[in-house]
Amino acid sequence: MPAISLRSDSILRPLPAAGLVPVAALVLLAGAAYCLGYDGLRGSVGQWPGSLLWSACAVLPWLALFEGVKRREAALEAPLPPTLLAALLVCTGLVSVGLEYATDWIRSAHAAPIGLQLLRRLPAIAASLLLLLVARRRDSEFRRESRNEAESLVRHAASVRWIRAADNYLELHLGGRVLIRRATMREAASILAPLGFVRIHRSYIVNRAEIGAVRRETVRMKDGTALPLGRAFAAGLAPPA
Repeated sequence: MPAISLRSDSILRPLPAAGLVPVAALVLLAGAAYCLGYDGLRGSVGQWPGSLLWSACAVLPWLALFEGVKRREAALEAPLPPTLLAALLVCTGLVSVGLEYATDWIRSAHAAPIGLQLLRRLPAIAASLLLLLVARRRDSEFRRESRNEAESLVRHAASVRWIRAADNYLELHLGGRVLIRRATMREAASILAPLGFVRIHRSYIVNRAEIGAVRRETVRMKDGTALPLGRAFAAGLAPPA
């Protein structure tokens, strides 16, 4: 199997907690710089504090939307319906405008006309929509490829003890070695269920024949490995005979 590069799918994956803060800070600064540049083109002199506040209200909600959609689609392992996505875009716009009006009211500042507020948000709206469309296209390509990879799991099923999700890939644990395959957990579970595999957690699938014991929150494999047992999957997992 060729070497795998995670960079090609980075746009599909939600930002880790450690990376969310610096990315949000960069987006905040970029929005503030855009605001200062816009004021300069209008012949007025903007200030960084006010520009940063505007960026927090007008730009950060779009980052929250983008990351929220990615996380939701990752949890569902499927894209959101177009109507729901459109509704989220509209709601984000309303929240963004509402936040600016609220901060202007608190600061007793003059609120910009609604038309101007929408105009100033066009770059953020366009960037969010473009990123979502690109992610959708990449996600569609990924799913086509992952179907082929998931089918290849069958060739190794007899030797696999358990499987762990790793971003957009699966780790197949075969005793002393690990194979990497590109597929979703839902696809792998569907293909491997007739072969004696069961999903025990959002991130784990196990070979029933390799289960040593089932505890309240843990599945212990015959090789001694302890894996987490999710509540949603516990009911369908009976201890081996």
